[in-house]
Amino acid sequence: MNGLERLNEKAPDLAFDLPDNTPVIRLGLIATVYFKEGYLLESKQKVMECFARFKEDFGQYLNGQFDGRYKKLTNDSFKKTTEEILGTDSNEQYEWHISSAATADEAGEYSLSALNSFEVHGDQKRSYLKMTLPWTLLKEADGAARYQSWLAYLCNQVKAEHGYGGLSSILPYDFDSYMPMEFQLAQQFPGLEVDSMVHNFKRELLHHIKGVNWYTVVGRQFVERLGGEASLRHAFSGRGDVEVLNYDSGLIIRAGEVPELGAESDQPPAAYVAVNRIVKTLRIPNPDQLHTYSPYGDCFEEDSTARWYARFDQEDTQSKTPARLEAGQPCSVAGYWFSPAQANSRRYFNQGEIMPSFSGSNWGDTLWYWSGEV
Repeated sequence: MNGLERLNEKAPDLAFDLPDNTPVIRLGLIATVYFKEGYLLESKQKVMECFARFKEDFGQYLNGQFDGRYKKLTNDSFKKTTEEILGTDSNEQYEWHISSAATADEAGEYSLSALNSFEVHGDQKRSYLKMTLPWTLLKEADGAARYQSWLAYLCNQVKAEHGYGGLSSILPYDFDSYMPMEFQLAQQFPGLEVDSMVHNFKRELLHHIKGVNWYTVVGRQFVERLGGEASLRHAFSGRGDVEVLNYDSGLIIRAGEVPELGAESDQPPAAYVAVNRIVKTLRIPNPDQLHTYSPYGDCFEEDSTARWYARFDQEDTQSKTPARLEAGQPCSVAGYWFSPAQANSRRYFNQGEIMPSFSGSNWGDTLWYWSGEV
């Protein structure tokens, strides 16, 4: 069973409708990026271009919008809101959300939302832009490429500092009563991004990234903290399941051809673990809770939030597995290993098998790294 088939099999278990058939939980594809100086007119213009392009591409599905209150989306209301946002002062906040959901109580398959920072806050807050698409887009022949193109476009438009993209539970605009369901699903499927309170991270993400998903966006300053682009590409050069892409202000790392849900009872997705191992030092060190208090049931609290952020920290739970082995040493743990000394080197080794060397490699000595799976 391939990745798309597994998604297709599990998708019905990740959706929930009310008795009147209103969808309140959907499995979707998201792309969330954070950026500086959202208060500048130039930034607002770039964000409005994103909204215009989104409406052009997906307008046939769009029904509602929020710009102070939830209401019907029309060509006139779209134009009016665009003009109002472009006319705001640098210390006025704008929040705009357009969606296929007709009301604030429905989870929309298609949406684009943005929230800006204030000039008075200087460099102490970030703005964000978030897109939601149906996961079934991946079933289309060009679906994955189309999603990737959109992610890169959003990154370039706002000069994204960092971000992420992948599978997530899509909740209504009025999401509070459904946070317990988001919590429960995230316990079962580590590949699901918990992103209902995306607006809460604008301070925490000044100097850190949120973490890893199918796509992980790392801006230039973060790339340099990892040793530079060449070093980062080197770290993944031995894996055939991780691709490093460029955008104008940094790099986008893709873990696998299609996103993975993972499962609580299985090993976490190997490609996600591999990316996390390299970028982990950039992650928020002491994150705030993913959810606020909810009277409707269990949500993310301090301990469960810490566990969620560490869900791909497999090396921390497998202390008997060395971080790396030199060529000529016996394999210490049976499983998959890879070496940056040769592209697509990832392969299975039996315990005790001698790790081979690649002669003539531009990277010097052959070092083998645990792939995070048996």
